[in-house]
Amino acid sequence: MQVLVWFLAALAVLLLFSLTILVHEGGHFLAARLLGMRADVFAIGFGPALWKRKVRGTEYRFNAVPFGGYVSLPQLDPEGMSAIQAGGEKGGGASAPKAAPVPPAAWWKRVVVSVAGPLGNVLFAFLLALLVWALPPVVPAGLEFGGAVVGDVAAETRADGSSDAGGADAGFRPGDQILSVGGKPVSTWLGYQQEAHLLSVDGRVEIAVSNIFDGATAVLDAPVVPDRRGYLHVPGLVPAAACAVGEVRPGSPAERAGLRKGDVLRSVDGRRIVSSKGFVEAVSKSGGRPLEIEFRRDGRIESLSFAAELLEPGAGEKPRYMVGVVVEPRFLSVHPWEEFRRPLDQLRGDASAIKRVFEPLFRKRRPGELKKLGGALGGPVAIVVSIWYSVLGSLAGAFAFIRYLNVNLAILNLLPLPVLDGGHVVFALWRGLTGRELPPRVLNALVNAFMALLILAFAWFCFHDVWQLFLRGR
Repeated sequence: MQVLVWFLAALAVLLLFSLTILVHEGGHFLAARLLGMRADVFAIGFGPALWKRKVRGTEYRFNAVPFGGYVSLPQLDPEGMSAIQAGGEKGGGASAPKAAPVPPAAWWKRVVVSVAGPLGNVLFAFLLALLVWALPPVVPAGLEFGGAVVGDVAAETRADGSSDAGGADAGFRPGDQILSVGGKPVSTWLGYQQEAHLLSVDGRVEIAVSNIFDGATAVLDAPVVPDRRGYLHVPGLVPAAACAVGEVRPGSPAERAGLRKGDVLRSVDGRRIVSSKGFVEAVSKSGGRPLEIEFRRDGRIESLSFAAELLEPGAGEKPRYMVGVVVEPRFLSVHPWEEFRRPLDQLRGDASAIKRVFEPLFRKRRPGELKKLGGALGGPVAIVVSIWYSVLGSLAGAFAFIRYLNVNLAILNLLPLPVLDGGHVVFALWRGLTGRELPPRVLNALVNAFMALLILAFAWFCFHDVWQLFLRGR
């Protein structure tokens, strides 16, 4: 059964990734056809063709390597950019179809066609945003904590066996909602983790918090230490977790009151539960008085009132009050791409991820910020792994990540760099402003140089992903 699940998940990963490429290249293709431009090849994948057919002057292909694709538009890049982009085709044992050379299209048509690819990704992302909005949320309403909330503060055990109580020493308390890190607002636990890594200086970072229990605010100067993958974090901080009933003991106060296995405990006497430990402590301190317990069952919020019973202590133990349930934490991690519900908010949130990457280039940077940002970025392997886990998690989560990927790919492709769509736009605008094309020697030198850099970046990110995800810390 597990093998079947993994097989279906792999098919879903392949389908979703291929759809991302299809809508991008399809945008270029449709715009070119509508403007009367020639399209020699429309291909999904690279390498030798597994299937191909020529229809109305265009050869359609499914190639052996399914990750990627291209459309060959000789009027968009007559000096060979299409040949470079489709270089994998030539190396795969099948050559691209040869056709008579054609003059470049009008500059404005080239701009429209270049922008149409990223626009296809944005439109696809909006469609996915509508689907995410229509589907049940990844974290059901009423269970989320409304931000990056600390559930527990405990000493963290180091690899050498020693402990580090850095979070407690800095003044963190259960219920602290992290508002900003290094002055940058955060709204999810993953957002806090990212900024703690990026914005720490000399082993410390400034974190603003507001406690959800008493409203007390503070700005804490916290230490950071590296985890096994090298990411910096505040030791001892545990995110808030839902408290689920894993077992109800027969004859216990909880069973008599009507609690069931699977109920998610939300509050005790109006105080929100942010960890299983917090629930156990609230019960043990009750002194046997009736407790008002609010919980979630089958999507409904319900409540019961009952008292804990005193457990007779064993030798050397203190008396404890218990209600007769075994509780287990459920960490409700909200990824950046799952944070928002309204479609336009989803797209704005996705765009902010790219903004965060380029932000340090246009403001005063903290020491080491760019280096840490580069080390935290994910490449092709990390993207595939993220799609895999999103597919295994939920349909809404998978759609949300593909939407996030499409928005980010659209923005990246519009960067004014050769071999990207933004490079085509720059070359076309040069033709429109000056009335002449870039000299072929200059164009080819730029394209070759940036293609080499792109290949090196691809290889580095693949190595970095494999190292971080599978090798480091072993």
